[in-house]
Amino acid sequence: DFCLDPIFIKMLPKNMRCLIRKHITSIWIMGSIWVCILLHSSSKSVRRLSLNLGGGNCKWTGAEAIMDGTGVFGTLLASYPASGMRVTWQQTSSLTGLQVRDDFFNLHLPKVGIVKTQYPHYEGIWSYGSYLDQVVLLIRNPRWALPSYHTLISEIDYAHSWELAYDEISNVFTQRSPMYDWTRWRDYRFTDEIRMWGLHIDFYMENGTKYWVEHDFERNGQFPFYFRNESEKPWPQDLNCIYNIDCVPVLAISYENMIDTAKGPNELRKIANVLRGKPGMTVIEDEAVDCVWHATWADAPEPSNDNRDIKSLPRTAYNFTIDQMHVIEDKLEEYIQKYSSGDWTSSTVAADLVENFQNYLVDVRD
Repeated sequence: DFCLDPIFIKMLPKNMRCLIRKHITSIWIMGSIWVCILLHSSSKSVRRLSLNLGGGNCKWTGAEAIMDGTGVFGTLLASYPASGMRVTWQQTSSLTGLQVRDDFFNLHLPKVGIVKTQYPHYEGIWSYGSYLDQVVLLIRNPRWALPSYHTLISEIDYAHSWELAYDEISNVFTQRSPMYDWTRWRDYRFTDEIRMWGLHIDFYMENGTKYWVEHDFERNGQFPFYFRNESEKPWPQDLNCIYNIDCVPVLAISYENMIDTAKGPNELRKIANVLRGKPGMTVIEDEAVDCVWHATWADAPEPSNDNRDIKSLPRTAYNFTIDQMHVIEDKLEEYIQKYSSGDWTSSTVAADLVENFQNYLVDVRD
């Protein structure tokens, strides 16, 4: 039946159409999305840095791209797709005056300073070599991350190549998908995506545990490959996390906190604190962070999630089945237990994760 469905035909590469496979997405789909989004954003305006005017006031000026990373301390912003990275790089750019580089975009330029990625999710790539020095992990409630992920795919008409994705770039951050598209994608992809949501966190917290098998260069578990199971532990470690960077995050932040009026400035302050004082990093003074957070929301020129509300159903309309909600609940309970026990009890990053997972669980159960 899936082979006859026009939605899924669009989602498959031409040479794979009408083939039943375990996974239907590929690195070309999401790679194209994120490259095109960055192109679209960059063409509209220059990202901005806020200046401290004293007394808690600030002013924006243009941010700059780093062309030479010599002596510059590098930070990787990592997240599962559609976890609020746009908000995070906007705010981080405002703090530092540095344009946040994308792992896909402008591969001819060095990936230095601050770089964002969805690696090891199958649409991310490790294009930054050993230029970076620390990781900041961004998370979002999977109950909302998965629908947002699908919204982004649907906006570029499930494109599976750069050319097709670029043709649809004007649709990005404009509208959510028809409900029928969402329910079909949801029911086909849910089991794998909710697992990858967790595995993405584990990858960084466990310093590069490879949940994909050798030769699965897309890291999507697509037949004949698969994702490793518990009986295969200990899993091997990604060589990037051995030779290029310590992948264990120095900080975990959440999209929910970042957009919250009461919590947002302090969440941004956490980012400022892990950047401030690092070589080559200029971070606005602490007294102006609150102003930066508010100014970025007011003045950021790029389209945002709110633009989708104009022509679409509200995000709350995109639901899961009861059984799927139970799976999300079980996943959150599993991760609360995991990161609040054993060696994790001494980790402040794990404690922050658990606090967020607990809040997610309350939201899911409401």
